[in-house]
Amino acid sequence: MTTLPFFLKAGEAKVASQDAAQLANAARKAQAALQWTMAASLWNQAAEALQRDPHTGKETLQAQAHRRSAKACVAMASTRVPRQLPKDNPDYRHMTKALIAEEEAIWRRENP
Repeated sequence: MTTLPFFLKAGEAKVASQDAAQLANAARKAQAALQWTMAASLWNQAAEALQRDPHTGKETLQAQAHRRSAKACVAMASTRVPRQLPKDNPDYRHMTKALIAEEEAIWRRENP
């Protein structure tokens, strides 16, 4: 038999999930506008809006993903060229090229 508190908890979870989705959408738009600090704040708010796992009391995987996105935005805000998309950032391009070169070297060693 279901009780009124069960429906109230389910309703609260649904509203929290909708709020988090709206905040995450706003964070994505802030990232597209290169507003890294604002995006980090919105990602953190989205993580806070989500309820904790009722069984473990820890953050859900979705909230943890929001926190990781916030950390990435904070990192982008502190780079020496913060007003560029990650793919256009010279530091990011340098790291990506180094990883690609490393993978190609491994591939060449294994496939002569």
